[in-house]
Amino acid sequence: MESNASWEEESILKETVIHGQRWATIFDGYFSDPEIARPLVKAVERAIDATRPEVVADIGGGTGFILEELLRRGLKGVRLVNVDASPKQLSACNNNAIVTLQASAGKVTRSELQAEGARLLLIARSVLHYFGRLSLDPLLRHLHGLLLPGEFFVHQSGAFRRQKDADLINHLYARMGTQKWFFTVDELKAKLEDAGFIVHDILPAPVLEMSSADLGERYGLSPELRASIGQEVEQLFGRNQEVFAYDGNEFKACLHSAIFACEAA
Repeated sequence: MESNASWEEESILKETVIHGQRWATIFDGYFSDPEIARPLVKAVERAIDATRPEVVADIGGGTGFILEELLRRGLKGVRLVNVDASPKQLSACNNNAIVTLQASAGKVTRSELQAEGARLLLIARSVLHYFGRLSLDPLLRHLHGLLLPGEFFVHQSGAFRRQKDADLINHLYARMGTQKWFFTVDELKAKLEDAGFIVHDILPAPVLEMSSADLGERYGLSPELRASIGQEVEQLFGRNQEVFAYDGNEFKACLHSAIFACEAA
């Protein structure tokens, strides 16, 4: 099996065209909207209140938006580290209060976060699926290994309530040429527990609506290929307005996710 980092790096290389400034506007600005981020930010704030971390590290933090939201809401006296494997994403993080660290989520160390002897909180949004079906378990064990007992990992991750919805989205992503993989909420909870986490809360998160045009830009899909994929998915899975709609030319996919508040046991 390939290392944790290789899956992540392969996925990142496929989509650098939307990294940096474009990341703030793709998918109707989902990843730069304070209201959309609010449920995750509030969950992180609850973990901060409960554990009083001295270091907060956003794993796969991209442009640093979530950390900036914490600052905007009054967070002080905490070392903030934006960890991402994409230098183009990190280049868009220009807040002097945030330290940037180019590193893989699957390889970053506690010492790199400068959290030796300090209380640490890990956060993430839309990262776990980058590691694919086979590499998620090693990643979760690695992230658990970064934490001391009682420290928290709060993340918003793609996860579906229904298996048939996860199956549809996984087929769609495979047809778009990615190794990304999505689980049901129950499956992801079980994997977190197997890695040594205590899952305290599972909260709803806003749905990410993705047009096939934006997905085409992200993954280099021609209009003809997008239409072919849309037709194939509808034929295989039928009309599923909750996660997928095809109009005969373009399609729309809806990525569901949940917020997990996890404690390292």
